[in-house]
Amino acid sequence: MKAACGGDLGRVVRVVKLGGFVQAGPEFFDIPQVVNGASDLMVDAFGDIGRHARSAVGVYRLPMNFAVEVDAVVEVS
Repeated sequence: MKAACGGDLGRVVRVVKLGGFVQAGPEFFDIPQVVNGASDLMVDAFGDIGRHARSAVGVYRLPMNFAVEVDAVVEVS
């Protein structure tokens, strides 16, 4: 996000949406709680403009065997 803003996070107008993917087995159901950390970070960092829509999806595998992947749609000026 910082790179997309040319190093100036003050250019963030709002965080529109986060998508979270969590590598999980068939018995793990707390996927939204895992992604809550990313959502909380956006609100802590940006206040009200950090509030966003969100999806949280459990998947069998992620690239490079990562545990969590998060993508974001952010409006910048």
